[in-house]
Amino acid sequence: MKKYFVTLALFGTACVTFAQNSNIWKAEENYEEGKYAEALAKVDLAVTNPKTTELARGYNIGANSQAHLLAPELLKASQGQPFDTAMFVSGVDKAISYYTKSHENDVKPDKKGRVKPKFQANNFKMIRDMLPYYNYSAQFLYMNKNLDGAAEMFTKYIAMPDNPIFSKEQADSIRKANARDYAQAANNVAMIRFDQKRWKDVLAVVDQVLADSAYMHDAYVMKMQALLQTKDTANWVLCAQNAVADLEDGASIAQSLLYYYVEKNQVKEAQDMAAKMVADNPDNKNAWYMKGCVDLNLVKDFETARADFQKTLAIDPNHYEANMNTGVTYVNEVIARRDKGEFCTDRTKVKEFNESIEKMRVFYKNALPFFEKARMLAPEKVREWGPALQNAYTNLEMKDKAEEVKALLGQSSSAK
Repeated sequence: MKKYFVTLALFGTACVTFAQNSNIWKAEENYEEGKYAEALAKVDLAVTNPKTTELARGYNIGANSQAHLLAPELLKASQGQPFDTAMFVSGVDKAISYYTKSHENDVKPDKKGRVKPKFQANNFKMIRDMLPYYNYSAQFLYMNKNLDGAAEMFTKYIAMPDNPIFSKEQADSIRKANARDYAQAANNVAMIRFDQKRWKDVLAVVDQVLADSAYMHDAYVMKMQALLQTKDTANWVLCAQNAVADLEDGASIAQSLLYYYVEKNQVKEAQDMAAKMVADNPDNKNAWYMKGCVDLNLVKDFETARADFQKTLAIDPNHYEANMNTGVTYVNEVIARRDKGEFCTDRTKVKEFNESIEKMRVFYKNALPFFEKARMLAPEKVREWGPALQNAYTNLEMKDKAEEVKALLGQSSSAK
């Protein structure tokens, strides 16, 4: 009697399993008849039941059905026609999820440890063909101002090469072939999270953006701000140093980094940092510019600062900031030497006073071509080079030139 009941129990289990698998067979029939929505509905019921055994087949049918349902919406989108954005986004997510689950079940060993995949080729082809679909979804959501949804889809797009259906070599190949697109997507995520002030989310993705030079400047700006907001000063300093070395226009970030050291009066730390930068990047113009700023503003070693800026100008003669600051080294040096008493400022001692004036004019004469070059390079920055250039002209008794710059400064103030 006991054996009889066991047999009945086994028979009952088999019936349940067959019933669930029969949903998959029916789904397959619906699919072949072009009834994709009905096929998908049957698959959804079957795969959620623990008694179903034909999971690889079921997920594959469901994914293919969902892919067919997506096709009309994708066509409308490509033609600029109205389409169901929500349906497309959820459908893409479901199709890729089902293809992935089909693959995972397809490569599971059977009871004898054998792996005999039946749907590998179709799953692989479809996932490969759908690699950009999360990107499309993200862009549609972004246009509809669903920023969180867009960020989520961009993130899934970036992660697509990590799908288990791809080997490491295939994943690396995909990333290499689409490197610019993945960097753009990562930049989109970082910008969305930056605007939302979700600083940790910015930091989670921004290093991927830095891998592409096209987005490097904005990525460094976002990363530095996020590090400041999360009070990670140590990494902010490292990030700023890397930005100065990596960016073509890293001079502005060099100024921010310099201000950090000035504010904390960390002269030795600034010197060590600058020395390391030029040692690590001897052919980098901004590394030498950074060292020049440290020597000029913190160490007050004007001759060394000039030599640093000359290293910058040897690499890039049109480096605006290096030209400006080379001129400043001469002006600051003459003021420092005057304040130390090296020059006679007593007008009653006419001979000594006049001799000192001539000696001081040499510094302004040396500074003048660098200020004039800065003016030529950035005529719109009159409020930066204007006062320095006017001062040089005045000290060299070039009154007409001084008045010309004074007028430009007046016009700039009025416009502001």
